[in-house]
Amino acid sequence: MSDKLRGLRVLSGAHGTVHWDGEPIMEVESVNAKVIANREEIIFGMDVDSKVHSYKGEGTLIVKHVYSRGKKKLLEAVRDGKDFRSTLSVANADKDAVGGQIERTNLSNVWFNEFSLTGFERGAVTKEEFPFGFTPSDAQIAEAIL
Repeated sequence: MSDKLRGLRVLSGAHGTVHWDGEPIMEVESVNAKVIANREEIIFGMDVDSKVHSYKGEGTLIVKHVYSRGKKKLLEAVRDGKDFRSTLSVANADKDAVGGQIERTNLSNVWFNEFSLTGFERGAVTKEEFPFGFTPSDAQIAEAIL
């Protein structure tokens, strides 16, 4: 068997899924989450180096507007004066992945930084964007493609 990589092994987002607090979000358009290093510059002689002093997680969930459930939960929390936290489980089960494996990342302690209450554009599919943050220490790669 050849170790040569083929194009069919590159993951397609067509098989991606998101669960928000255990509920499948079938209308997901895209999702991304990243960890950002907060660094402070350190000077040694004429060199500028850096030192990590913390990490933060942030991302964006974009959904086609089918249901009001996400923003309804968020608005209720705002009205109650609560800092609403969630869990997102993001998976990609591309059938052509190496060995048919699945990649799954679980993000806990997710908070939403903003959300739109209403809006549309005539003649266009309505999408809603949910920028979010999370604590990287609460993130887990539950399944990896190896």
